[in-house]
Amino acid sequence: MSQPWYSVYVPTTAADTVAQALQSVLVARGFTPYDPFPGGTGTLTGMSDSVRQFVAPAQEGWVRVLGQPHEDALADFGEEVKLPILYAWLTEQDGGFALFREGQRHETPAAFELFLRPDHTMDELHSAFEGKLEVDVIESSEGDSGENVLPSDLRQFAQQKGVDDKKASKVVERLSASLFGKLGGEGSDQDQARAVFAGGGRDPWNSLAGQRVRAIAGLLRFPANWRTPAWDTVREAYQIYRLQERNPRMALMPGDRESMKAVPNALRYTPVYLGKV
Repeated sequence: MSQPWYSVYVPTTAADTVAQALQSVLVARGFTPYDPFPGGTGTLTGMSDSVRQFVAPAQEGWVRVLGQPHEDALADFGEEVKLPILYAWLTEQDGGFALFREGQRHETPAAFELFLRPDHTMDELHSAFEGKLEVDVIESSEGDSGENVLPSDLRQFAQQKGVDDKKASKVVERLSASLFGKLGGEGSDQDQARAVFAGGGRDPWNSLAGQRVRAIAGLLRFPANWRTPAWDTVREAYQIYRLQERNPRMALMPGDRESMKAVPNALRYTPVYLGKV
């Protein structure tokens, strides 16, 4: 996958309070705020550690924080906002959910019962946590994954031949999903087959870990777009909008319009950037 995916969810509509609490907790741990975007303070020099997140506008009773958190600070963050904190991640190694409440981290289905949708059951939630609840295969063009499932060498070859590599990726994705279904068995053979496609750039949300994260999230009272937009998508759009804010007549670079269209409300996101020197 291009980069790991991380999100923190807070059951509140007070996005400003979330951003302030997040920064306060990190400052208490020795981090210094900075603003690397146009018109800001610039990037800190000599950082030994950093946190780069965006707090999204509230949606359907939730505030989502995009970007990799300082995990050791999540329990304190929950105490600061006096609310439970739901943390989700998907990396090349694994993916899952954790809940922070009263200073403790929980990763069992029981901890999430309060946030279960009324039309679903705890049995389903247990199955989702165990990776046994089936979810649909995601087409590479869906949502904000932006993943091209072709290995880099095949992608380059497709481009040289004038083939739409995204369309080719969709074909590969469907074939791989069909193959996994026909393998039938469990264990090393199927895992190895999945690993081959994953190594070629297969959409991480269709990986075993990605399916597990999607299955869990689908049972919780999250907004439909709980995993989008991605952090890098917001960062790119926010950068362009900040530039445009300072220079309304600036010429847009190739791809800028697409980035702005992807997150038209980017300036409503609050950047929480801190570093430790």
